Amino acid sequence: MPLHLELDFSKKTVSSNNSYFRTHQSFRLGAGGYFGARLKSKQILEFDSDNPDFNNKEKGDFNVNNFIYGVSTYIGYKATSLDVKYDLNPMFKSNVVKQNNISLGIRFDFK
Repeated sequence: MPLHLELDFSKKTVSSNNSYFRTHQSFRLGAGGYFGARLKSKQILEFDSDNPDFNNKEKGDFNVNNFIYGVSTYIGYKATSLDVKYDLNPMFKSNVVKQNNISLGIRFDFK
């Protein structure tokens, strides 16, 4: 569940007696945070062996935290944005090394 504050630098449009603002026409910046919950974890392993129908399915928490939260920001032009997210809590519940996830992506906004 993300929540961002966005600054859109698009110019306002003026027609006859009205002026209005269109979004996603120029540069925009956004910053905020997000949180989420793990609902289900499942791992499916398929092996190439003599029996082609052999696979292994496991369900469990795999030592991963149930809740996740972090900060995110993006910069964009028109309908395309570069998105960066950083998790503030560690990925695994009990691990010797504290490992936080960082994500970098490209986002396309469709109207």
